[in-house]
Amino acid sequence: MLYSSTRGKDNNKSFSEVLLNGLAKDGGLYVPNEIPLFNDEHLKFLSSLNYPNLAFELTRLFISGEIPEKKYKQICLNTYKESFGKEIISIKKLNENEFISNLFHGPTYAFKDFALQLLGNIYDFILKEKKIKLTILGATSGDTGSAAIYGCSKSKNVNLFILFPKGKVSEIQRKQMTTYNKPNVFNIAVNGNFDDCQRLVKNFFKLYNDNKSLNLAAVNSINWVRIMGQIVYYFWSYFRVSKKLIPLSFVVPTGNFGNAYAGFICKKMGLPIHKIVISSNKNDVLTRFFKSGKMTLKKTLKSISPSMDIQVSSNFERLLFDYYQNGKSINNLFSQLESKGEFEVDQRHLDKMKIIFGYGKLSDKETIETIRNIKVKYNFLIDPHTAVGYSVGNKRLNKNDKRIYLATAHYAKFLDTVKKAVGLKIDYPHNLKKIINQKEKFYLIDNNIDELKGFIGKII
Repeated sequence: MLYSSTRGKDNNKSFSEVLLNGLAKDGGLYVPNEIPLFNDEHLKFLSSLNYPNLAFELTRLFISGEIPEKKYKQICLNTYKESFGKEIISIKKLNENEFISNLFHGPTYAFKDFALQLLGNIYDFILKEKKIKLTILGATSGDTGSAAIYGCSKSKNVNLFILFPKGKVSEIQRKQMTTYNKPNVFNIAVNGNFDDCQRLVKNFFKLYNDNKSLNLAAVNSINWVRIMGQIVYYFWSYFRVSKKLIPLSFVVPTGNFGNAYAGFICKKMGLPIHKIVISSNKNDVLTRFFKSGKMTLKKTLKSISPSMDIQVSSNFERLLFDYYQNGKSINNLFSQLESKGEFEVDQRHLDKMKIIFGYGKLSDKETIETIRNIKVKYNFLIDPHTAVGYSVGNKRLNKNDKRIYLATAHYAKFLDTVKKAVGLKIDYPHNLKKIINQKEKFYLIDNNIDELKGFIGKII
């Protein structure tokens, strides 16, 4: 399996090169040169596997022998055991057509644990084999940071830098990062929003991607392994709900588009997916795109579903490349986005995308109402992001369409909002409660690439 950049100038790279590069040398994102396709017989075989073995069977195809299969299988077995508890994913049945896949049983109570625990264990193996050290740089709008820290800092060959927007992640999300006491972890608060953090990371990569003393790598979903690790829970959730390979839909709250793009890859691999419904908050850049065909940047607004407070959805570049199949065209589109703040796609491509993707947005007020209604109707607590997905899915899908809503985080990560919605006294799970009063450690910089360069330069 070889990988090439969405922008056409960094092609035919091996899995380990993609793993260790993160962002492609031309500023694009790596995608596989081909996507494996499963027939019905193979899907039935996959449906019989437990989660670690399913992860192995689905993802080994993208590694293409660069890790010996016996050792890679052990990596998968080690990844999805103790840190995810007895119940790796639980499925909540609301009625005959509606199911919630609870993706928050990992160590940081968020769906990103599934990919970042795997990524951390792959990094650990590859770095030991190659006898090299790595500088990992990432930006977070809430959950990626702690999941990356818990997943990737275990390797002694890693220095990990996580940027987060000051005052724009929930308290518990921040404390999950800033109370993690390891000498190779550096949390950096940025005076700005998530898009500023993401831009700093991308610009740093552009400056230092070839610097061998740094050996830069990414943990954001620009790293292909993040996508690879997320396809597994689509298959797993599908097999728990649909027993006869009948198509169903997935409803995905999304900001950076990585989670939704993983679902798109699953459909290309043969999983019988009808629709993927993109659910946004007031930062509705993706909803606006699907309505008009125009990607237009606006000011990022603060919401009660902060992990979606994004205006630049990085992984959308991968989706566009799938339709255009032309690196030059993709480069032109994103050059326009950078210089003019917008671009427009061909109508024929937009029409094809809309066959697969549904879309919609939800206000903060409606989000609160949805959390309350789910508690009253089903005696079940959901976080604000899952609430956005649930409500948008209800509006966009027909009543008889079977669907799975992806619950992307535990409600306790947004406790104040959920308390306000349901009017009940609820508390953190034990593992979150114990960090509330722990000492925090983080650094503060302005939204300035020179400040970031100076900070990392002092550490490395």
